[in-house]
Amino acid sequence: MRSKFIQYYVEGETEERLIHVLKADLKVILPGKVQKLNVVECELTNARLMTLRPGTMIVLVFDTDTGYIDVLNKNLAKLKKCSSVSEIVTIPQIPNLEEELVRSCCIKKAAELTGSKSGKDFKSDFIQTKNLTGKLLEHHFDIRQFWCGQPEKPYHNIANQAERIKLVGS
Repeated sequence: MRSKFIQYYVEGETEERLIHVLKADLKVILPGKVQKLNVVECELTNARLMTLRPGTMIVLVFDTDTGYIDVLNKNLAKLKKCSSVSEIVTIPQIPNLEEELVRSCCIKKAAELTGSKSGKDFKSDFIQTKNLTGKLLEHHFDIRQFWCGQPEKPYHNIANQAERIKLVGS
């Protein structure tokens, strides 16, 4: 079955904000709905799955800087059994969003992107940045370098399938 709908589950507000910019402003990933759900820590509920429309592609975006994959594996198994899910795309951030941004922009630290005074301020500054699209372009964001790594243990058996949602070839 071909996917008619796309549902992104992302770890936090920073990923939620970034996905919106990538799909709506930069148009470098497939459009779809975005919900915050840390699939490494929180189990998908039946109530959440019941809201999915038939033919939905699920895109899981998660950090790999924790060593726990049990909940993620349970979520993947549950999604595979869900009749509304046509396909599952896993996108491990290696090891986290900040490092993905460093890899895909001309910056040495994520805080440079937002002009944050420290790494601690980065997430709140990122969420509040008025012209995030402009900041990404200013720092030469390259979608081909974003979400392109392969995770290490214990995530090594979970493929990085980001190419399935990118609208720009590698």
